[in-house]
Amino acid sequence: MADILVVDDVAENLHMLQLILRQQGHTVLAAINAEVALNIIQRKPPELVITDIKMPGTSGIELCKLLKAEKHTSHIPVIFVSAHSDTDWIVEALHAGGNDYITKPFIPAEILARVDTQIKLLDAQKSAVKQQLSQVMNEMVIGVAHEINTPLGTAITAVSHCSDTIYKLINTLKEGELSSDEIVAKLTECDTSLSLSERNLTRVAKFVSMVKQIARVECPVSPTRVSLLELSEKVQCAWLNKPVSIEIIVHHEDVALFDGGLLASVIDTLIANSLSHGRQEGKLEVRIGLGIEDARLIVSYLDNGLGLDGISEEDMLKPFVTTKRGNTGHVGLSASVAANLIVNALNGSYQVHDRQHGLEWQISLPVEPV
Repeated sequence: MADILVVDDVAENLHMLQLILRQQGHTVLAAINAEVALNIIQRKPPELVITDIKMPGTSGIELCKLLKAEKHTSHIPVIFVSAHSDTDWIVEALHAGGNDYITKPFIPAEILARVDTQIKLLDAQKSAVKQQLSQVMNEMVIGVAHEINTPLGTAITAVSHCSDTIYKLINTLKEGELSSDEIVAKLTECDTSLSLSERNLTRVAKFVSMVKQIARVECPVSPTRVSLLELSEKVQCAWLNKPVSIEIIVHHEDVALFDGGLLASVIDTLIANSLSHGRQEGKLEVRIGLGIEDARLIVSYLDNGLGLDGISEEDMLKPFVTTKRGNTGHVGLSASVAANLIVNALNGSYQVHDRQHGLEWQISLPVEPV
């Protein structure tokens, strides 16, 4: 069974479609025009939209184009309702991205058959996504094993060497055969080994923290009343005394309902990524813009770093792909974590641009103004 939104300016048509679909067990919402439909879709996107082609104001075709133009709604199948004589309209509707059409007067068996076809296609897509997810998870497990085992192995070796050095030092001291210079040399060896171990364990800790961020994608969001001004202050406080200068411009002192903790986590992840990939010399500078337009929170993020630095946007978003290796503690998860939080946890969209003097993210998230 599916969540279906029916859009028609004729009340009788809405009532008939609702009656037919609900008898089959579907959950049906109704809208008398495209504007009402868009408001419903912003709050909770349905699995399927059935819309009349001809409506006053915004037509069904224009509604379809709007849905297909947005990343977070482009996947929703659209079935058009038309009269038998609307051949030219039907062709235009299908060209606009429509998936199928129903003709009036309604035939219940035809409606149910066409809806059932779209639902089966959705199920097939979900199955394909699950297979893809399984493959990604396998790759993730392999990546996790590699990224943790390498620094852990180094840390264990370093600690083992330190332990062995101390054991030998204690035995030799008991025999009274070491000079002060030799003792200093042995202790310096131990210090080097411990420093190496600390760096690698810190790398593991950062990686585990990043993996926890990935897990947050599957957690339910917790919308609360968030002040953009307070959010900006929270982000700036989190990065005090760090080698980064953060300028946040709040275009309007708006308050809205959304998960402010998750958004702060996204911004923190982007800043951490900029620090790892940013300028090799000098202080990192980050400019962030926050504002609400048409029930969407618009976040702009720009740093003065090296941009994509020779890799594509697609590669940047792949787990474990990074231009920074060695002891930087960067394992190539920041960008993919941020993207997943934006799309899957916050139900938003984003664009990434490689600018001449840095990397830019444009983020759009649905919110409820208060």
